[in-house]
Amino acid sequence: MSRRLIPLPRPRVPRGAPVRAAALVTVLTTLLSLVTGIVLAGPAAAAAPADATPVFDPSAAREAAVRLLGPDAARQLDLVAVAAAAGGQDRYRIEAADRRVRISGTTPGTILAGLGRYLRVVAHADISLNGTQLRLPDRLPLPAAPIERSADVPHRFALDDTDEGYAGAYLTWPQWQRRIDVLALNGINEMLVYEGQEAVYERTFRQFGYTDDEMRSWIPQPGHQPWWLLQNMCCEGAPMSRQLLDSHVALGRRMTGYLRQLGLTPVLPGYYGTVPPDFAAKNPGAHLVPQGTWNGFTRPDWLDPTTPLFDRVADAFYREQSALFGDSSMYKMDLLHEGGRPGDVDVGDASRAVQNALDRAHPGAIWAILGWESNPRKETLQAVDTSRMLVLDGNSDTTAVTDRDTDYLGTPYAFGTIWNFGGNTNVGAAMSIWNTKFHAWLDTPGTALRGIAMMPEAIDNNPVAIEFFADLAWEPAAVDMDAWMAAYATARYGAADPHATAAWQLLGRTAYSWPGDTGTRHTSSLFSIQPGLLVTAGAVPYDPKDVERAFGELLDVAPRLRRSTAYTYDIVDLGRQVLSNDTRTLLPEIRRAYAAGDLPGFDTLSKRWMSELHLLDDLLAGDGTSLLGVWQQEAAAEATTPAEAARLEIDVRSLVSIWSQDHPIQDYAGREWNGLVGDYYGSRWRMFFASLRTALTSGGSPRVIDWRAVAADWVHEKARYRSTPTDDAYQQARKVAALTAGGLSVAADPKGGAPGTTVRVTASFTNDSALRATGPAVFRLTAPEGYGVRAAGAAPPSSVPPGATVTAAWDVAIPGDAVPAALAPLTATVRWSSADPDGQSGEGRSDSATDTTDILVTGPVADPYLTASSVPGGGSPVLFGQDGDTFGMAGGGADVGAGRDEYGTVYRPRLLTTGQAVGTRVLDQEDSGPYARAGLVVRADLARPGSAGYANLAVTPEHGCVFMWDADGNGTLEHNVSSGGFTGPVQLRISRDGDTFTGWCSQDGSDWARVGSATLPGATPAEDAGLLFTAVDAATHRQGAARFEGLTVAPFTPRDTSGDTVLSVGRPTDAMSSEAGSPPSAAVDGDRSNKAYWASTMNNGATWWQVDLGAVSDLSSVNVRNYVDGKRAYTYTLTGSTDGVHWFVLGGKDTAAAATDAGDTYRLAASARYVRVHGLGNSANTSFHLTEVTVGGATAA
Repeated sequence: MSRRLIPLPRPRVPRGAPVRAAALVTVLTTLLSLVTGIVLAGPAAAAAPADATPVFDPSAAREAAVRLLGPDAARQLDLVAVAAAAGGQDRYRIEAADRRVRISGTTPGTILAGLGRYLRVVAHADISLNGTQLRLPDRLPLPAAPIERSADVPHRFALDDTDEGYAGAYLTWPQWQRRIDVLALNGINEMLVYEGQEAVYERTFRQFGYTDDEMRSWIPQPGHQPWWLLQNMCCEGAPMSRQLLDSHVALGRRMTGYLRQLGLTPVLPGYYGTVPPDFAAKNPGAHLVPQGTWNGFTRPDWLDPTTPLFDRVADAFYREQSALFGDSSMYKMDLLHEGGRPGDVDVGDASRAVQNALDRAHPGAIWAILGWESNPRKETLQAVDTSRMLVLDGNSDTTAVTDRDTDYLGTPYAFGTIWNFGGNTNVGAAMSIWNTKFHAWLDTPGTALRGIAMMPEAIDNNPVAIEFFADLAWEPAAVDMDAWMAAYATARYGAADPHATAAWQLLGRTAYSWPGDTGTRHTSSLFSIQPGLLVTAGAVPYDPKDVERAFGELLDVAPRLRRSTAYTYDIVDLGRQVLSNDTRTLLPEIRRAYAAGDLPGFDTLSKRWMSELHLLDDLLAGDGTSLLGVWQQEAAAEATTPAEAARLEIDVRSLVSIWSQDHPIQDYAGREWNGLVGDYYGSRWRMFFASLRTALTSGGSPRVIDWRAVAADWVHEKARYRSTPTDDAYQQARKVAALTAGGLSVAADPKGGAPGTTVRVTASFTNDSALRATGPAVFRLTAPEGYGVRAAGAAPPSSVPPGATVTAAWDVAIPGDAVPAALAPLTATVRWSSADPDGQSGEGRSDSATDTTDILVTGPVADPYLTASSVPGGGSPVLFGQDGDTFGMAGGGADVGAGRDEYGTVYRPRLLTTGQAVGTRVLDQEDSGPYARAGLVVRADLARPGSAGYANLAVTPEHGCVFMWDADGNGTLEHNVSSGGFTGPVQLRISRDGDTFTGWCSQDGSDWARVGSATLPGATPAEDAGLLFTAVDAATHRQGAARFEGLTVAPFTPRDTSGDTVLSVGRPTDAMSSEAGSPPSAAVDGDRSNKAYWASTMNNGATWWQVDLGAVSDLSSVNVRNYVDGKRAYTYTLTGSTDGVHWFVLGGKDTAAAATDAGDTYRLAASARYVRVHGLGNSANTSFHLTEVTVGGATAA
């Protein structure tokens, strides 16, 4: 195995210092050995080769050991300083010597890395940021054989810029000291330090015309400072008090001093051009480049680095920084971060100037830059001395990233990860990818890989990920994940336990084997998202039941191993994830109940939601790292006046809710913490459900809720939340495990029958709890009046095991006078109770579930209509019924397209010729799946599967109208296009012009959306045309049904649109709401760029914007362009109206495709004066954005 290594930079030592230091160490060593019994091997105790780097004073490691383990355990350790290896890499060795534990290392921090491995591997103990387990015996165990490790990479970097906001802006020195110790125990040797850096700016710019008050009014409060240092924004919550600024300086000095004592590098922010407001006015001749906005904030200007004034500012900056915090060998600078604008400045020249300024102040120092979005720019890498740059790659674990040596032009880089955004509390990370990808990259001949970079936006969760990722740098090759997880479980709880091992190995294969194409960064609970029926969170690419099973295993760990804060954190975190995952299935059930007008069902489900939310809050109260009250307490301790205390409280509250009152980034930093869940999130969902319930009972629309105002009110509240944990975390976790979870499905076989016949209906109940059995499942089936229901088969058992399914069956008699083509709804209900936490069934919580199915009254289909079905034998046959012009079909059908062609049809041969259109109205469609289809089909011969000239048009339950066609004449449908927003009842037509067929969809039969158009090879002069039905049950295994009115054919001539013009530019606009600086008029200003746009928060999961064309017009097209950044996707419905009161659907988007510069174009044959866009979703945040809506048409005569 080839490892290309470069030596770490060594600190500069003044002349004479080694001699004085050696003497001091000798005295300290003698005193400490007398007092504690710990042997410190320093310059006087360990010989080194004459040409080796002088060994160091390891007393900082000794002090840390005493602080972490206590004096009794620490005095049993011999901590020994040794020289670095010939290649310069760090190394440590753990061994038994004279019946004592001897740990040697090349720096005090490396000794602590050895101590960390000793604790985990030999002593079976664990110290993390999220709980500790230190059940150490009176006599520390000795390693059976020496354990040696060398660092494979010289740079082992930790902390994202945002961590010092999202992971605790008001931490005290003891808290930071412990955080540094934990990072050192895991082998980290470089840490970003932002604390106190605001004073560097304050002192620097007072030399360039600014007063103390002006500078402190520019500096945000600590919770928001990281983004100011990144040149993204300023002033949030300002002014910062002099006392707080001085306190931060003192904290930063202690942090940087302690890092140096451990031999760790404090990574400080460098200067790359950020200036305060009015800089040019105070410094005439300054060449500034405005940086635009970042999430609505006005970014600070950028001082051109190629000018002499930049050199003066940079030199002053580094002088002040060194005076306050000393020198370092690494400085972090993200030039033109997240959309920064170079303007007329050459990026290469600017980059060279930035590096030169750093080199003047700190010769040989490394420029660390985040690999993120467009950074580092190629112009930067081509211009600077890349041997003095380190790219901290934030995306190494994503599938799209494959070759950073090429991407970064051979620049040294660190394999990095950002596994959460905003401190979102979700269990999961891409550990299996880290395990293989890092070592594969490191083994690449000639690679520039020089480090690891651990950069979650908040480091205070997922402790297993912290330990595993840091271990990458010390493992010679990829590890066996199961074995690593077993060892982790043993250390985490103090001894081997089969349940603990099973839990962590299961998590290692699921939640911690996150795939690289599904990010963990935005994944969160729906509890913590602004309420709405359509809100979603990032996908979880594992079976949630596996997390639930791991949670159950963890609850069964031996009682003696449950007595640590590490165990408490883990059961709280996993229980939290179980409840979080439940929101993903519960909210769609609530949405369906609301859409169906089912008030009892809505009440039951919404109460369950609120009950689980409050249980979550109670569970979180048991863990000291999951308390919002701790943040409140830390912030309050920094305040010296009531006014400052109020500002700091707002700083804390706003960060985790609205982010900023003036420029909201709602819920970006949401997390499931006690207090935040029970109060803020709970009040929002309670308010939301109340508005929906009122709408159900009154028949009106839900009340529009201004969620920003709700957030702003909460930010200014004075309530204090608990800051000490409860002692009942285990009992609360058992309550989570005892929650009921069950699903019901009902099906008829066959899916219908003739009048006077009987249909067998079966209901299946599955106990979805992975942990608890239920009591007896009690079933009931109800049918319309006149339909007989008689129980059939054996009674269900008295208990349903976890994951098991039981069924009940009935024979349903169809009345003899039933009308063919009718659909009869059947409703099945099941009630059950869970086992209580001690396993006794029938004494836990009760619950119920409901499901419905339709059965078709079948009957003959009369001339001139024929029927055909392509569903193969073994599938669910398609049944037919007719009553005059009303037709019904029911049954299965795997799919049309995707290699399948299974459907039923009622059709007329040789019906559609050129210049005509065939049409129908879909009256009812049972929801057998999101892509179930009911509509029209044309084909050369519908009686012959595989024939050409083939297309269909159908409405679906969740994806609007879909037009599909066979483009090569091989008899299969390879292409499709959709228009969202449409649901039944709906009118459909397929028009024909030669061999070109066009699908149209209309809500009212007058205003039509052109869904798609295609030329069909093999089309005959007179095509067969008919009604189409398929359940699309390949995945759902659920049959469906549909009813149609009519199968018509009529001449069709489209309107000539060649003379149409743009009707929308400059016309009056309106909107449900608008964000500051983003008016509705911006969407019709003729500018399609992102420069100006309309923005609105989606209240109750939606918002709207509209344009008034001035008169009813014949519309031929609408183009909708959202905000475009290459990543975010929007969903919406497009409607039109002649009077502003009655609206009809024109189209919509419901896919996850990112918005593009071209926008989404809808071709129409409609008449409207008003065009409205109903915003439903944005994958990036809870605001909806339109940069331009372009309406084409002609004013009606």
